[in-house]
Amino acid sequence: MISISSNFWRTLTRRALPSLAAMTLSIPGNLQADHKLLRHNKYWFDDGSLILRAQNDIYKVHRTLLERHSRTLSTLHPSEELDKGPKSVDGMAVMQVPDELEVRSGDLEVLLEHLYHDVVLDERASFPRLASLLRVSSEQQLDFPSIHALAKSRLEELFPANPEAFLRSEYAEEALALSVKYDIPSIRKPLYYTVATHPHERAPQEQDLNSTTTHPGLAPEVTARCDALLESLLEHFTPVLFTVATAGHMACTDVFAEKWMPLVIQPALDDNGLCRPLETLERIIAIDWVAEGLCPECVKEKTEEWRGEQRDVWGKMDKWLN
Repeated sequence: MISISSNFWRTLTRRALPSLAAMTLSIPGNLQADHKLLRHNKYWFDDGSLILRAQNDIYKVHRTLLERHSRTLSTLHPSEELDKGPKSVDGMAVMQVPDELEVRSGDLEVLLEHLYHDVVLDERASFPRLASLLRVSSEQQLDFPSIHALAKSRLEELFPANPEAFLRSEYAEEALALSVKYDIPSIRKPLYYTVATHPHERAPQEQDLNSTTTHPGLAPEVTARCDALLESLLEHFTPVLFTVATAGHMACTDVFAEKWMPLVIQPALDDNGLCRPLETLERIIAIDWVAEGLCPECVKEKTEEWRGEQRDVWGKMDKWLN
């Protein structure tokens, strides 16, 4: 076996380093810009007549399909700014969606899924899909009026505007922000109620002990309106909750006197029911009062009264939100 000393390797390395340092990898300018762009694996058609870029994704689609429906795209021209990336790909001009429009690649993909009929926008459409379409089709972005109107209509169906529609939605805050930004008044009231009565829950690692922001995803003016609404709800409903109900019959009134605290007040205190009058009233209505000792006549009368209180709260919210 031939033995090679460590001095040999040190000498060889010293001689080689200057040569290695002088070597540089030369990459053509177009490739330097190109390597960051991602061709969409689905919306890259061989017969496409337009290469559209949003963020770092490019799509080869059909110009007439998009320009026919979009006021923005019909007036957009290929980018001539060199720092925006290559002016052409595969010999075709690249149409850069202006950064100031803030179009997300994911939203554009959802739009193309709709335009190419790959996904039907029916009553089963999820909120994230509707939110994407609402943003990208708005006049602030790509301006597809008919698609924007359809997305609005589907979003309204997700949030019925009536006092019984108080189910908690994990998307309430984002939906409220969208309803304010894109002027969808029909769903604002139920969303304001839901957001105001369900403070944003952050993960422990997101907690900031010095922060007083209850809804960090919302604009300050929207958050202020939520806080004001919550204050009005508490002021209105506190005396309602803590006033023991009475009935037309003395025996039934006695039942309320005995059961109101354990069946109504205490559960409300345990789960923030004081600031959620619609839910609390619904829970009161759901109690089997006949089994607790009330007569059917008084149960019917009180149920109508509690329904009326729900409608009263719902109606007063219009004033509280103004």
